[in-house]
Amino acid sequence: MMKQFNQNNMKSVSDYINNFYEDNPFTKHLGVDIVSIDKGNVCVSLTIKHEHTNVYGIAHGGVIMSLCDMAMGAACLSVGKKVVTLDFNINILKSIDMEDVAIVKGMIIHNGRSTVVAECEVFNKDNKLCAKARGTFFVIGRLASE
Repeated sequence: MMKQFNQNNMKSVSDYINNFYEDNPFTKHLGVDIVSIDKGNVCVSLTIKHEHTNVYGIAHGGVIMSLCDMAMGAACLSVGKKVVTLDFNINILKSIDMEDVAIVKGMIIHNGRSTVVAECEVFNKDNKLCAKARGTFFVIGRLASE
């Protein structure tokens, strides 16, 4: 059962997003950190640990995809839209080693009434582009303040 947040007690959309992901079991399990939140743009990071890797000792593709989905979904929340993912694609361009940091920047490229399209880029700690993704999200509601 999904916990409902009392949005009226939140000081800002940033507070809402931070609380939303603090209570998200999968995001919490991964250990994702929210770096920054601006309207239409969100940056998250994850230090790649052993539990995030595949048999080759590099970040598992599913972890990278999850980070992208989270960053793009949070970017949707930053413009006041509660969403679910409709479509998602990713190009993984470079591996991320264990103990490196995945830095994921999600941004809105279309903010429609019923759908939102977002993109994100994934960098390592040396600022090398490691992946690009795009997602289409279905709007299921709006934050109370919007």
